[in-house]
Amino acid sequence: MPTVRFGLRYLYFLVAFPFQFLFSFTIPNCSKPHLKKFYFISFFMSVIWIAVLSFGMVFLVERFGCIVRIDDYVMGLVFVAAGTSVPDALSSIIVAREGHGDMAVSNALGSNVFDINLGLGLPFVIKCIYLRGDLVLSNEVMDQNLLIKPHSKFGLILLGILIFVYLLISCQKFRLTKPVGFSLIVMYIIFVSYSIFQEILCEGTKC
Repeated sequence: MPTVRFGLRYLYFLVAFPFQFLFSFTIPNCSKPHLKKFYFISFFMSVIWIAVLSFGMVFLVERFGCIVRIDDYVMGLVFVAAGTSVPDALSSIIVAREGHGDMAVSNALGSNVFDINLGLGLPFVIKCIYLRGDLVLSNEVMDQNLLIKPHSKFGLILLGILIFVYLLISCQKFRLTKPVGFSLIVMYIIFVSYSIFQEILCEGTKC
């Protein structure tokens, strides 16, 4: 086991070192007293790095989806969403361990509200202003032969998941227990499996 841990730590060091090197030279460490006055630069550079890394993540996920022949919509719904939600999950775990379960739940809900309203609304507004017209999300959505549009189908699934989560927590008297956590993990695995297999077996929007 010590050898495995050492190997994992060494692998983590190799992967993280280039980023830590760049961050240390581009983002002032405001925890040091003589650098506190550069807090705005730290915030601005952090936002810049988030944008750069997000662009890289989306590009790599899109290329990977092209290689394995999985639609961009499903890749974004499953893999990009998971990648962007890891920081939220870690922060929720930290506050939950400190006994603030309500804060963990509020963080999970609030981050998604922010992503949907501002994360989608602002780029859509900018794109529409640039195009001087409406933005078409997908050509397949305009196909009138489809029984149900792909975006609507997953929207209904996510709505059903939301209702299930509310009923599940209600049955536990709004207490976060191990059965609740296990049920949520299983439900996510089922959702991811369905998203991938329906894309592979049904060729995305054909079912």
